[in-house]
Amino acid sequence: MTIPALLWIVFLIFFMFAGIELGVIFIKQTLLTRATEATSRIIRIGNYSSIDEKTLRHEICKQAGFFGNTCMNRVSVEMFQVDKTNWTSSIANHPVRCEDFSDVTKPPPSGTLESAAPDQLILVRVCLREKPMLLEDFIAQAFLEASPVGADGDYALVTTTAIVIEPAVASAAGGT
Repeated sequence: MTIPALLWIVFLIFFMFAGIELGVIFIKQTLLTRATEATSRIIRIGNYSSIDEKTLRHEICKQAGFFGNTCMNRVSVEMFQVDKTNWTSSIANHPVRCEDFSDVTKPPPSGTLESAAPDQLILVRVCLREKPMLLEDFIAQAFLEASPVGADGDYALVTTTAIVIEPAVASAAGGT
């Protein structure tokens, strides 16, 4: 075997693993989006009388199913109202919040969960922190420099959806 062939094999193996990494990232992004949509459906119907971030994180992790036991520590959820008169929201004023909830002695600041009234348009933004599979590889370090990786080596998967809170069933039944 020649030296150029060895060099090409190293690059081919790296690109093969990079392709696997990207495939796993896309699968996780799709699962996060699906879990966010399923959780948003529960919010939209009004199954919860009061919603807090811990409940939303639990529901998203339950719906996704693939993120493991530490999902609750790696997911952040935010909700923003949309003003229907001028179609603006405060989501632009808030940077993406991807917190690590694993340290119970120093919990992160609470996220923005604007209350939702019936017929209110709400934006739901979910962020999941994930560790790349190729993090230990020195070649991957150069590859990941341009990606949204935090100081601890995690990258952010972010999904946003819009929902309209359904009018309450009691008000719909009593309106006739």
